[in-house]
Amino acid sequence: MHSMTVDKSDDTLAVVVLDRNISEEIRIMEIGDELTEIASKIPDGKALVLDLQNVEYCSSAMICQLVQLHKSTQKNGVELKLRHVSPTIQDILRVMRLDTVFRIESSNA
Repeated sequence: MHSMTVDKSDDTLAVVVLDRNISEEIRIMEIGDELTEIASKIPDGKALVLDLQNVEYCSSAMICQLVQLHKSTQKNGVELKLRHVSPTIQDILRVMRLDTVFRIESSNA
């Protein structure tokens, strides 16, 4: 099941997550697998923008998937950016002190 759309430009791959609530373990694993597969195909020096405009809530397990994605993209020379992060998810990232780990773009980026 595809849970995201992908838009390519010269130096960026933008992925829009379509789910509103990401809290079920199976969905988290599916989304994590899709993101890992997408990220593995991005050349060194490019950027992966994860657009969370549709996501209102995600569990800590999904946050862990994002941390793993960040580590793998960083290792492969790909910059990971989060875009359109809801206030709820921003609060979760702040409490977990991950707001300094992820590059979070403003909604109008």
